[in-house]
Amino acid sequence: MKSSICSPRTIRKLFLMGAVLLSTCTLQSTLVFATCVLQANPSQTRFSIKLQNATLEEFVKQMEQKTGYSFIYGEEVCLNSRITLAVRDLTINEILRKAFEMQPIGFEISGKHILLHKRPMPQKTVSRRFTISGYVTDGASSETLIGANVLDSRQRVGTATNPFGFYTLTLPEGDAELSFSYLGYETRHSSFPLNKDTVLNIRLNTNNELAEVIILSDKKEAGIQATAMGAHEIPMAQIQHTPAVLGEADILKTIQLMPGVQAGTEGFSGLYVRGGGPDQNLILLDGIPVYNADHLLGVFSIFTPEAVKKVTLFKSSFPARYGGRLSSIVDVRTNDGDMKRYHGALSIGTLTDKIHLEGPIIKDRTSFSLSGRTTHTAFMGKAFSSDGDEFNYYFYDLNAKVNHKFNDRSRLFLSFYHGKDHYHYNFKESYGTSDCYESKNGLNWGNTIVAGRWNYVFTNKLFSNTTVAFNSYRMILKGRAKEENIYSSSQSYFYQYDSEYRSGIRDWSFRTDFDYTPIPSHHIKFGVEYLYHTFRPETNTSKMKEEENGVTEQDTLYNSISNSYLHGHEASVYAEDNFDIGSRTSLNAGVHISLFNTQGKNYFSIQPRLSVHYRFDHGFSVKASFSQMAQYVHQLSSTPLAMPTDLWVPITKNIRPMRANQYSLGGYYTGIRGWEFSIEGYYKQMRNVLEYQNGVSFFGSSTNWEEKVEMGKGRSMGIEFMAQKTIGKTTGWLAYTLAKADRQFKDGSINDGERFPYKYDRRHSISLCLNHKFSERIDIGASWIYNSGGTVTLPEQQTVILKPDGSIEQTDYISKRNNYRLPASHRLNIGVNFNKKTKHGMRTWNISLYNAYNSMNPTLVYGKRRDYDYLAYKDEHGKYTGGYNTSKLFIKKITLLPIIPSVTYTYKF
Repeated sequence: MKSSICSPRTIRKLFLMGAVLLSTCTLQSTLVFATCVLQANPSQTRFSIKLQNATLEEFVKQMEQKTGYSFIYGEEVCLNSRITLAVRDLTINEILRKAFEMQPIGFEISGKHILLHKRPMPQKTVSRRFTISGYVTDGASSETLIGANVLDSRQRVGTATNPFGFYTLTLPEGDAELSFSYLGYETRHSSFPLNKDTVLNIRLNTNNELAEVIILSDKKEAGIQATAMGAHEIPMAQIQHTPAVLGEADILKTIQLMPGVQAGTEGFSGLYVRGGGPDQNLILLDGIPVYNADHLLGVFSIFTPEAVKKVTLFKSSFPARYGGRLSSIVDVRTNDGDMKRYHGALSIGTLTDKIHLEGPIIKDRTSFSLSGRTTHTAFMGKAFSSDGDEFNYYFYDLNAKVNHKFNDRSRLFLSFYHGKDHYHYNFKESYGTSDCYESKNGLNWGNTIVAGRWNYVFTNKLFSNTTVAFNSYRMILKGRAKEENIYSSSQSYFYQYDSEYRSGIRDWSFRTDFDYTPIPSHHIKFGVEYLYHTFRPETNTSKMKEEENGVTEQDTLYNSISNSYLHGHEASVYAEDNFDIGSRTSLNAGVHISLFNTQGKNYFSIQPRLSVHYRFDHGFSVKASFSQMAQYVHQLSSTPLAMPTDLWVPITKNIRPMRANQYSLGGYYTGIRGWEFSIEGYYKQMRNVLEYQNGVSFFGSSTNWEEKVEMGKGRSMGIEFMAQKTIGKTTGWLAYTLAKADRQFKDGSINDGERFPYKYDRRHSISLCLNHKFSERIDIGASWIYNSGGTVTLPEQQTVILKPDGSIEQTDYISKRNNYRLPASHRLNIGVNFNKKTKHGMRTWNISLYNAYNSMNPTLVYGKRRDYDYLAYKDEHGKYTGGYNTSKLFIKKITLLPIIPSVTYTYKF
């Protein structure tokens, strides 16, 4: 008999040694022995092995060295052919099953021994394949779970649910052993004989044990997630535990803490991703573009966290299904509504009040989700009045969705969003009893989105989603000035001037997407989209009325309309395939083809996308990607803040689409449980980017805007590092970005044709975010942000000439574009939650400090002269002829967001 335990004598010696050991060991050694046995359990321990044309003896020797198991077999046990095997992270059972799959060898595991025996040679048969498909949902609410992992442990293949919670997996006939997992939920296993196509809908229950700690990430990758690069799936728990201004958890503020992303202006929510501008980010709400995602000039975003289910950020490796922007995609998905029970949340904060309700309309068939948010000042208009002045500002958001399930194949979603900012200022002054002057000014802006979405499962391998939507963004600025004078019963004067300024963009869109999974190693997506844009850059209307002594002197309506309506037709088609090459390599290859028609001219673009992921042993992997993007719309702005007067305009006959090529390479390590490390480098080339010409700017008027800008090229490059602790009572991440971005314009039109730094070119960015859960009742979150200074264009020297006639002529000297580097900014935000369970829910008090140590970071800067003295000149007769003053300027900064405390009360029921 061939054996590593080779004879009866040896067996007897081992038996006697074991008896002596058991009679003399201490309690401690017994526990250690039991622990080792537990760890060696084949259902828990996983190994990796690689063999090429190995004999049975070679296979046994390597297995004994790696696993500590002993093999016992007789001379009749032999191979039909040599073993070639390369597997990793498999149990003993799985390794043996693969090694002996087509061999006349069976096995049995007994303790630390593996017994091999002869069996009849398996017959090679053409195995039939069947498809398992269905939805993965929350066990309590039936809310679909996006990106849940589905894995077959026998075949070691898997997939992930799509943005609508649907999955499909095709396996050979036989026993299926599936596991379903999702962040913060208990893993569910399902075993059954697979002999026909099967619909399997799975409900996962929340893991109460995991709920006691904050979990930021799940390192498991399956299906389309395997090749994603420069992508961050941001759990809502992470957003809700990140402290922000006035205690308002904010999606865009949390995204700013990711490597490669920064805020344009300190403390505000604009996104500048990898050297791109704010209009180069495609922000989607359930797949519908949002053109203005800011409240309060960018202090907050329009997304109410209670209404949101999942947020995904793409900075590179853009999947082919996305198009229309150069720098990033922010994909926000909202709650579908609980189909089982009613629940909600009520929140009262320093600035806003929020309410969220959801529940079944028809249990297990139809549900609703409703969220609202507004500021306290919405009902306090008179509270800000004094001495003839009255002003007020407020904003609100309303999200609503209805979800109806016809059957397992067909679902319908109706969604609605409306949000608005409102500001008004009224002034009234009286002179005596008969004369008065009155001024009223108002500014309103907001978004409205209405969408219908239909999911349909054509076959267990083909899933479709069709969306029809209407999207509108508009801004209205109104003003009235009125003066009335009554001199006597027969003498009076009346004057009134009304003005109105409107701007906006409106879209009608149709989109249909298909998910097709013929086999587990291929996940194909394809679809088409059409958008009909109506741009209304601006419309000016004014009316003047004047009366004297009751007689109308003037009553005129003026219409000054520039670019009243501009239309654009945007059509696109895409296809992408996420597929595996062997057990280590995954690729995502796709193409996005688009056509934009405006002013009778067509622009056509073919945009290839490719990303590859290679997995090494021990948790190491590398990814590389190439993406080409095109953009057909621009946002005109002259201020660093997100102003509602910024205007969206389409490309024209003379202004070509912006284009970008981005190359990325990254390394990743997840070999330490609960930790994730990544380093990514990128290089991005941009063409046809816009910049204002020297000496011109845009102030709320798009008239002749094409003549005010130049098209040039840009580039950005950088290295991003991120270390993240994902599980435990203490979680968080450290992100560091080293980056450079610049622009260049030909013909010397800007900066003499030389390269100059982009205005938000910041060399270093650091963000540190930590969360700690002391107990069920108390947890704390803190974030520290450091950014080296951006750039600004300011006069280096200013000459003021005082002419003899008393007029002043000013000349500014500027050596180059963006010639000043601003000082670095940094701040610390802290938030503490005090939780208490009640009979019907949970109540939480949040106390936060924004900018805790009151760092006076610059929000706005300007140049200021040091003196105003003039050098006077006189002629030979002593007569004054004028004067001048030349002086250098120094930078003056304005800080809008110093230390800000806040208190928020939330009750969940």
